[in-house]
Amino acid sequence: MGELLRAPWQAQIALATLFIALFVSAVTDLHRRLILNAVTWPSLAVVIGCGYALGGWGLVMECLIGAAICALPFFVGYLLKAVGAGDVKLMLVCGAAAGWPLSGTVLLFVTIAGGVQALLWLAAARILGHPRPKYIPYGVAIAAGTLAAFAYGF
Repeated sequence: MGELLRAPWQAQIALATLFIALFVSAVTDLHRRLILNAVTWPSLAVVIGCGYALGGWGLVMECLIGAAICALPFFVGYLLKAVGAGDVKLMLVCGAAAGWPLSGTVLLFVTIAGGVQALLWLAAARILGHPRPKYIPYGVAIAAGTLAAFAYGF
């Protein structure tokens, strides 16, 4: 935590923006089954803007590569109707904030968190005698996996 406080203010703003976007998205996904454009697009702009302020176009390119690494598998999932568009956009923000090469760790941790979350939801439905859930709020897994990647992936 002390390292974060010593980071340049642009990095602190980018990470704070990411963490707020993750929190808001997890809550809205749980309650409304939505990850809001009003959260994801401005967050992406702030993260990329902070990247430019920190390292110019070179760091922006790292942000964009990270965004692509995290979002591309989710975009394929979106095309297959397995995840929502909000999940794809939130992963864009996560990947941009992580940059290259931490974005691979983010993607791995989010995938693991999603699997664990799905198993827990299925087990809870079975224990409670409910039918299998048709929807699992993946925004929660994205938040958990991204936070874990930032905590342990460095």
